[in-house]
Amino acid sequence: MIYEHAHLVIDPARAHDFESAAPTARKALQDAPGCREVSIFRSADKPGTYLLRVGWDRIEDHLEVFPTTPQAATLADAIAGYFTETPLVIHFESEEI
Repeated sequence: MIYEHAHLVIDPARAHDFESAAPTARKALQDAPGCREVSIFRSADKPGTYLLRVGWDRIEDHLEVFPTTPQAATLADAIAGYFTETPLVIHFESEEI
C-alpha cells in the first residue's frame, strides 16, 4: 500500500464550511478504485491547516486512475475551492524502515 499525505491550507475563517464538506470528500475518495482508507486531520497548532491521508493499493491508483474518475470530480467540487495554496502531496511507502 502507498500512503498519500496532502497538506491542505485553507482560510481559517472558512474552517467550519470546509469541515462540513469533508465527509463528502472522504466518501468520494473511499469510493474510488484502489482506495483503502481515508483520514482528514485538523492541525493542533496551525489554524486552517489539515492533513489528508489516503491509503492506495498502488501509486498509479492515485496518479493515473483516480484523476479520470467521477469521484475525483466530486472531491474537487467538495473541497478544492477552500484551498488558499496548492496542496503539497507526498506519497509514502507502507513499510517502515
